[in-house]
This record gives sequence, C-alpha cells and structure tokens, in this order.
Amino acid sequence: MLVSVKKLLIAALCAIPALIHLPAHAQVTPQSSSTTHLRWVVNMPNAQSADMLNKLQAVLGVPVKMVRPLLQPNSYLIEMQRLPVLGSLQGTQAIASVLNALPGVNFASPDIQLKRAAVPAPSDTRYAANQASYLHNGAYASLRMQDVWAQTRGSSSVVIAVLDSGVLFDNPELKGRLLPGYDFVSQVTPPTGNREAGPLLDSGSNDGNGRDPDPSDPGDAPPNGTTCPDGSNTSSWHGTTVASVAAAQSNNGQFIAGMDWNAKILPVRVSGRCGIASSSDIVDAFYWATGSGRVDPSIGVNPNPANVINLSFATDTPLLGGGCSVADPVALAIADARARNVSVVVSAGNNSGGAVQYPANCAGSIAAGAAQQNGQLATYTAKGTSNGFLTLHAPGNANGFYAAVSNTGSSTPQANGTALQLVAGTSFSAPMVAGAISLLKAVRPDLTPAQIENLLRNNALAYPANADFGTSIFRPTRRNCTAFSCGAGLLNPLGTLNAVRALSNALPVANVPQSAVVGNNGPFVIDAGLSSNSTGGAGNLTYRWQQVFGQPVVLAGIDSDTLQVQSGLAGNIAEFALTVTDTSINRIHTSVVRLVGNGVNERMFAPSAAVGESNSDGVAAAPVASASQGGGGGALGLYGLLALWAGLGLWRSSQAGLKGA
Repeated sequence: MLVSVKKLLIAALCAIPALIHLPAHAQVTPQSSSTTHLRWVVNMPNAQSADMLNKLQAVLGVPVKMVRPLLQPNSYLIEMQRLPVLGSLQGTQAIASVLNALPGVNFASPDIQLKRAAVPAPSDTRYAANQASYLHNGAYASLRMQDVWAQTRGSSSVVIAVLDSGVLFDNPELKGRLLPGYDFVSQVTPPTGNREAGPLLDSGSNDGNGRDPDPSDPGDAPPNGTTCPDGSNTSSWHGTTVASVAAAQSNNGQFIAGMDWNAKILPVRVSGRCGIASSSDIVDAFYWATGSGRVDPSIGVNPNPANVINLSFATDTPLLGGGCSVADPVALAIADARARNVSVVVSAGNNSGGAVQYPANCAGSIAAGAAQQNGQLATYTAKGTSNGFLTLHAPGNANGFYAAVSNTGSSTPQANGTALQLVAGTSFSAPMVAGAISLLKAVRPDLTPAQIENLLRNNALAYPANADFGTSIFRPTRRNCTAFSCGAGLLNPLGTLNAVRALSNALPVANVPQSAVVGNNGPFVIDAGLSSNSTGGAGNLTYRWQQVFGQPVVLAGIDSDTLQVQSGLAGNIAEFALTVTDTSINRIHTSVVRLVGNGVNERMFAPSAAVGESNSDGVAAAPVASASQGGGGGALGLYGLLALWAGLGLWRSSQAGLKGA
C-alpha cells in the first residue's frame, strides 16, 4: 500500500523550559523570564482559601489569586499576578523553597507545561507506507502482531483513555471505537495570538472556551503569521494520530491496523494551542478518566472509567535535576490511578539520548521510548531506567518511523480529510505499549498494574548489541546497553501474552473479531472461530453470545462460534459479549465486540432501550434489571450486567477497585 504524506509532524522535542514567554509579535522567542513560573500547585490540607492566599502573598511579596481547586485532594492552582522583583525570589527553585517551607504546605510545584512528543516524518517520496514493526519479517524488534491477533484482538469492555489534543470524531479509523470524553483545557485563549497577562504562554484552548463535554480537536495551530515554540505553524491532529496507533479500526480495507481491534478510546482533551498541556489540567484529567470520586460537580463522574491511560507528552522539569518528586501532583495522580487498577503509559521524551523525561520518570509510570526495527534505539529517543518506573522501547521500521492517520487540514479539520501520516517520536511509541496492555487486559481482566509491569519487564526482548548510542564530534556512535543506560528492553507483546496465558488457573480466550462500522441494517456475521481453550487449542469449547448494549436486535446462532445479527443495526450502537467455556476445566472467559451503524454520532448517542439475553428464537428478551455501578465500557454497567457477569464469574475481579469510590 502506498502512502501520501500530506504534511510534516511537529519538530523534535528537545529539552524545553517548563514555561515559555510568547511575545505579541509573529516569531516566538523565549524570554529571560521564561523559566520562572507564575502558576503553582500548592497542596495544603485544612486550608481556608483567603488565609492561604494571605500567607502566600506575605511570603512572595506579590498579589496572589486562586485559580481553582484541583480534583486532587487538598491541591489548589494559584497564580502570582506578577513575578517578585526584589529580594531573592528570582527563580523557580527559590520560589519552590519558600513555598515548601511554609507551615501547613505538603508540597508546592510549578504548573508545568508539557509538550507533545513527536518528531518530523521523512520527506523521502519512496519511503514505503507500511507498519513493518507489526510484522514477523525476521527483524529483531518485530512485534509479531499477527501472532498476537491470532490469540486475541481485544475486547470492547476495555477502555484506553487518550489524554491529548482531543480527537476527530468523524475519522473513519476511530469511528465505532470512541466514547464521549471531556475537554479539560482550562485556559481560554483569545484568537488574536496576543499573550496573556504576565509571561504565561498564550497556549490555551484554541476552541474559544474552557472546559466542556466536547473533546473534539479544533486544531492546535497558532494564529496566522505566528509560529509555535517548536517552529510549527499548522495543526498536528496529535490526539487522533496517537489514538489510531493504539486502536484504529482494523481489517477494514483502508489506512492502518491498530494494536487493539476492539478496545474503546476515551478522548480526554488536555492540550490546546501549539500542543502544550499544563500539569494542573493533566492532574484533573487523570482523576476524571479513572472514574474517581474526586469530581467537579459541573463535570460529573466519568461513566466509562479507563483501564489504561496514555499520555504522549513530555518535558524537562526545572526542579530536582529534571526528576519527579513523590510529592509532585502528577506523580500523586499516577499513584492514585494505579490504586484504581489503571496502568499509565507516558512518552519517554525525544531528547536524543537524554534521561527519561517528566512525567514518564514519575513513580508508577511505564515510560515508552522508541527503537528501530533492528532493535537499536532511535537516536531521538530518551532512555534510562529506575526502580520507580519501567522503561520499554517500542519499535518502528528500519528507520524508526511508522504509519498513523491524521487530517489534511492545516489549521482547522478538513471534512473528508483523513490521510495516512508517517510519524516518528515517543508520542507514538506510548500508544503501542498502551495497546499491548489493553490486549493483556482483554485476556486476563484481573491483572493489576504491578502484575502488568512485571510481565512486560520479564518478557521484554533484550537489547541487541550496540543498541545504545552516544555522540561524537562527527556522528552518533553505537555501544551496548547496560542495565541502567537504556531500559528493560524492547516491547514484546507476543511473549508477554503467552506469559499471561501461562499464569495459574489458565483461562480460555474468547477471541472476537474486530469492531466494525456497519453500513446497513443487517445481516452481519460475527465470527469468533479463533477462540481457544486454556491450552491454546480449539477443543472442549462451548459458546454463548448475548447483546449487552444498544437497541435490541434480532440474533441467530447464539450458541455457536458465529453470531448472525439479522437486523436492527441501522442507527444503533450494539455490543455483543461472547462467553467461551473450556469444558475440560470448567473455566470461562468473555470478550465484547461493538457494531456501530453508519452515521451514528458517538458523542451524543444514548440507547432508547435496555437489552436482555436473546431467547432461543434469537429475539431479545426482557431487559436485565439496572444497577448503579459502572462497567468497564460504560454500557455494561448501564444495563446492570456487572452484577450478572460477576455472578457468572466472568467479570474482572478487580473491577470494584477500579470503579469504586
């Protein structure tokens, strides 16, 4: 398949300051004040707003206002109205020292601005459009995804939250896979390109408003005649591209195959103009995405809690030598996500061999770097390891590039403008890892983040000889990786999947086909013939299908490996759970597949009726009683199936920890 490269992605992420001064004139030029922050996250238990502000103003010597409380307990976003001009408070480190020394303050951290982690695509017109990293073609770093998909293509009960620039809901590679999501970009940006008061970067929403239930990507281009700090002046469609790597519609005869063919994407918009996201917005997005009880009443609880979070942003931090404190607000959000059984994957950063960047270097993160198809590290990637976080490198092809989908619009999205994009950067390594984790969760839903990290670490491919790189006066030089210089190894989805299936109390696997967008009312055949018993074979299996979401449809073949949806798909979003039983050991497994009628608006869709188990004639029976708890994909809890599945032993044992309080 040939690729048409429509435009370049954003320039390589280097070590950027955490705050950049955007002047009013056309060319962006960092100012001397760019490394001192006006906005801070202060964690102060039992604080009264006015009393806290008075204390902060007294010690800083400048007016301070409350921006908002964060969803993180006891954390508040405050803003100095101007920087201190006298005394010793002339830099971020000095301000941090003073604030952290205040009685009653647990920690104070600058509101760090993170950058998307992408580098330009090549301009070579003969560059083949393929996904070589997915193939088993003898290359050392091959992901061998076809062998993985022969065992599982995922389940629509698994949710991947993509914290990014938002998505394009009409992109054909994402249609049928999206949940409503939310826009968490709080800073409203005027369309003029003028900077806001003080040296805050004019990098806000770019959609004309603040937080709202619409996570659509309006484009992150700067105003005409201006450029972003990285030199770009067009929209990146970064969130759509990242989501497509993790979970593009697959086996549909166009564009690309996603890592996971069934997981749902929860779009959570955290970045606006120039692809910059603030750490305070990211913290709130984490708490909402996980279904936490810490909610803004105006936003409400996320009804579709995530199982995996992907954050393809990175930066260097001004404090702690570029590290991540255990008291950092994003680090605490990651810890809270893990406590809710959510794995967190973060781009390692594109600093050309530097240490893993923030927040991938926070405890509990899975840091995703980039490798070439031969297993050597891409020369733009960050690298390194720690006891606190896991580093893996996900491969591209021989040159470290791979394909994703984007849009041809240079500023705002162009209707029918879906295009294939050649991309590179750890931005796109992260969703490869996130997609691999969602496949593991489909096969073994009760896996905890700690178990997943151990499985990924213990089954990673060892780096080949000369995988590491340094620099000389003339060109990069190759050398061997050490236990600390690179990471745990190369992402190995097949080896990790096989290790999961070899765990005690082995399960069969209900291997449903890809989710699909259906252009008619039916009939439509869902063939799950690749399902396997606990030893990977095809014997001793029984099958049972049930509609678990959407307007009731007419079914046939509910006790076979092939379900026939006779009619009822027009204008519908319908999900079907397949339960397979290995009769030799009396153990069961369930996967869910989603069918979406062409033209359905996934952001606004709400089914008009609950559904129940089909009777022997294939007609939906009485609805199942509703329950108040949320399910892994939203639909399951909505229709009370959580209690039903738990009773049958089908639902993940850790679900209550994920969704609860």
